[in-house]
Amino acid sequence: MTSTGERLALLGGTPAITRPLPHEIWPPRAEEAELTALAAQRNDDISIKGSSGPVRELEDAFRAFLDDQVRWAVTFNSGTSALFAAYFALGVREDVEVVGPALTYHAALSPVHALRGEVVLADIDPLTRGIDPQALEAAITERTKVVTVVHQWGHPCDMDAVMSIAERHGLRVLEDCSHAHGSRYKGRLCGTFGDAAVFSLQANKAVFAGEGGILVTNDAGVHDRATLLGHYRDRCREEITDEALRDHWVTGFGLKLRMSPFNAIVALHSLAAFPERKEARHSALRYFGERLAEVDYIEPVHVGEDVDMGAWYGYKPLFLPEALPGVTREQLITALRAEGMEIGAPSGPRLSTLPLYASAESPLFPGTPKHANVAAPGTAAERVERQALSLPTFNDWPADKELIDAYIEAFQKVGRHRAALAGHARDDG
Repeated sequence: MTSTGERLALLGGTPAITRPLPHEIWPPRAEEAELTALAAQRNDDISIKGSSGPVRELEDAFRAFLDDQVRWAVTFNSGTSALFAAYFALGVREDVEVVGPALTYHAALSPVHALRGEVVLADIDPLTRGIDPQALEAAITERTKVVTVVHQWGHPCDMDAVMSIAERHGLRVLEDCSHAHGSRYKGRLCGTFGDAAVFSLQANKAVFAGEGGILVTNDAGVHDRATLLGHYRDRCREEITDEALRDHWVTGFGLKLRMSPFNAIVALHSLAAFPERKEARHSALRYFGERLAEVDYIEPVHVGEDVDMGAWYGYKPLFLPEALPGVTREQLITALRAEGMEIGAPSGPRLSTLPLYASAESPLFPGTPKHANVAAPGTAAERVERQALSLPTFNDWPADKELIDAYIEAFQKVGRHRAALAGHARDDG
């Protein structure tokens, strides 16, 4: 007779994982120094005066974080705002096409629609999860002006191939590094390849402000136009390099997308803590990947030999349904959750399945036609969308080793009882 400990928890057995949820607690609680700085700022100045105080400190620190390989860093109130400014500065407007990856977070490309540009989606590389260079080249038309690469879940794109294609076709390159703080491609930091790069500093990111974003560039024109889009008065008068554009210093280009000094303080402290947290994540997730190789129905996350995953962004392996016949991803997730695991499916579907990208009419400008992206079957994006699992970004090494071992036992337990799970799934309809 099977003991309750060996029976699947879903079927009345004892869970393999006993630690209470949540297993990933992020962002970490603030230390006293951060709280003291926030309180001091409250009594010193709660307004935003150009690039000064903690905002200036953050921008300077972020340039140093990128090995001083960028000339300008400009903060915004969110990563989406920073992307909006980047697309504007790169010349996106009506009749301009931007090619981007078919599977990523929607905000990586959604600002294009607000500028009346067109988004054309290209398939992803099944290993890097970023845009596939061959699919990118096939998507380029005479209207293409910008290519957006997203270093998805922390793994750098094939930047040699992307930059070569962009050079041949005269395209501007925007890097979305929102998952890739500290990631490197062949030793070079993500965010230092393209004409502009954006880092989200939202609360789930490794470097976080609560809400915030930062745009970096070495291009004076990009800097000037992006700054004028989201800032005005003192900063624009002091920093805009183009004399004709500086005439707009009082008003900017009419928007206010600036970062709060409180968010800048939070980001400064998370940036200072980043190196230690990154090393802990690397140790934990390297071990997790090695152990997951023991599970025959899971494909561990691929990490290229010439890349550094930087901060990671969750751990997203693939479920191999052919190795667990009769069980869907959703049924597997239910069984693993019953075992005490913190697990789900990644939240971002293929963009072509979302109305903003699939519709032939703009919801922002009713009556205006736009490019309608069609969800093509048999793509790498479809496979990753349907088979990816989302697991914690373990941060506490070596303490998390025991928890990782418990996760592996839960995976293996399901594997040992795959017939029982498939039977339950069949009986459940």
